[in-house]
Amino acid sequence: MGKRRGDAASLPPSLPARLPGAMDPEFDDVVAVEDLMALERRYAAERQQGAPTRQCRFEYGWGLVRSRYRDDIAKGVALLAELLPETPPEEQRDVLFYLALGNYRLKEYERSLEHLERLLAAEPQNPQVLRLRSRVRSRLRRDGLVGAAIVGGVVMGVAGLLGVAISRATRH
Repeated sequence: MGKRRGDAASLPPSLPARLPGAMDPEFDDVVAVEDLMALERRYAAERQQGAPTRQCRFEYGWGLVRSRYRDDIAKGVALLAELLPETPPEEQRDVLFYLALGNYRLKEYERSLEHLERLLAAEPQNPQVLRLRSRVRSRLRRDGLVGAAIVGGVVMGVAGLLGVAISRATRH
């Protein structure tokens, strides 16, 4: 899908805008609304004339994945997933990367890791992919710990309520 600049995946010419409060601009920047609208208009125009080109679908999927809105991101992931089997193996890198990024942004960490591992099988030293994998693993651990803490809190709450109920039952 175009030439890569350095280790970054090729991007449409639009410049992403900063997501307020983002921890990592490389993975959390969002596409400007006007750029996403331009990509959407181009995609719609090509659909009216038949089937949009693979490049057009990729760029629209890229824009959607970089949106600040969850529904857009999910739509972008679906579009890129649909595009992947049609993309020649030598051009799948960018599609896989943005599938991984989109799934990361949707908090679908296991799916993101699947795409990243596939990329790393072909490019084991790719620094951009390694950074995203590290970030996904970190979020997976953090969210797993938060989930365990929530479950633990619920269990403690239920145990406390049972203790109170048993205590009251034995008093009467």
